[in-house]
Amino acid sequence: MPSLVIEHFDAPATARDAHALGAAGARACDLLAGRTVWFATAVADARPPARALRDRVAGAAPGVSAAALEVAADESVRSLAARLEHIMAGVEGDDPGLGRAEPDLHAQRARGHELIGTGVGSDDVVVVHDALSAMLSGAVRERGAHAVWRLRLATLPRPSSGRALELLRRLTTGVDAYLLTWWERDRRGALVEGVTAVMPAARIVATKEFAMRFTGEAPRELAWRMALAEIVRSDRSESVGGTLRPRPAVATR
Repeated sequence: MPSLVIEHFDAPATARDAHALGAAGARACDLLAGRTVWFATAVADARPPARALRDRVAGAAPGVSAAALEVAADESVRSLAARLEHIMAGVEGDDPGLGRAEPDLHAQRARGHELIGTGVGSDDVVVVHDALSAMLSGAVRERGAHAVWRLRLATLPRPSSGRALELLRRLTTGVDAYLLTWWERDRRGALVEGVTAVMPAARIVATKEFAMRFTGEAPRELAWRMALAEIVRSDRSESVGGTLRPRPAVATR
């Protein structure tokens, strides 16, 4: 059974709350320090969200680096990857040409080390933002880095998307963790945003959630940094299962 870890933080009402929130951020920075967090893209639509996430991680602490990683794939393969992204987002159904294109995708995957370049090092974190860059996760792991897929899925996938999803399942082996975002209303009707890290090998699902009544980007930056730090700490560890609900960094009010 997977373990579930939920941390909720709210706007600090006291100095003690503010200290707890600062300590949570410091712990995340300690885990990310000394390594580079890369934000990999292969298609144009993925660049704006990758840039936004990179900005949330950059400057977390003096020892934390954030950098862009552009995957230099062939244009025909980029076009196919863009179609796969549209299918995953529910914009369109399966493309009948996917099967014929699979050999080209396997060929790109085999060039993984060449396509990710020489900068990625052991213990780095590579956050991939589209299907094509996710296909290079095996090469990322062979470098000793953490391969993380920032997924953007349709809430209600089309029934016709099965072929594309099965193709991605075969081509994206080696992913250490998946990152997803979500929004919901709490019991009082307040809007809550969450960042969830799913780590299949460790059988851990870790959620960092915060009340949207926070102002500015600070809570969102903290949630993303904490989620990435959780992946660095836990994605390759063993879990005995069960549900873990640690004491919140800052108590809900």
